Amino acid sequence: MSSKRKRMFTRELRHMMYGFGDVMNPLPESVELVEDLVIEYISEMTRMAMEVGTKRGKLQTEDLVFLVRKDRKKYARVRELLRMNDELKRARKAFDMEEKS
Repeated sequence: MSSKRKRMFTRELRHMMYGFGDVMNPLPESVELVEDLVIEYISEMTRMAMEVGTKRGKLQTEDLVFLVRKDRKKYARVRELLRMNDELKRARKAFDMEEKS
C-alpha cells in the first residue's frame, strides 16, 4: 500500500503483535504490513456499511453489526463492546450527577 501515509496505529499494533506471539519489537515492515491490512479492512467495512445505510443517509452502528452478523466471534465481540460502552455511559452519567449534587 502507501508508505507515504501517516502511520496511525504503529504503537498499538506492535503491542498487539507481541501479545499474539511476535517478538517484543517486530520488524517495522511487518507492522506496516499489518497496519495496511487493518486500514484496508476498516475502509472496506465502512464502505459496505455505508451501502447498507444509504436508505437512511447516514452510517449507524447497526449497519456494522448487520455486516458481521454471520460471523459468530465478531458478532459476539461487537455486542460485548456495545454493552460495555453503554455501561460506561451510564457510569459516567451517574458520576456526573453525584458531582453536581
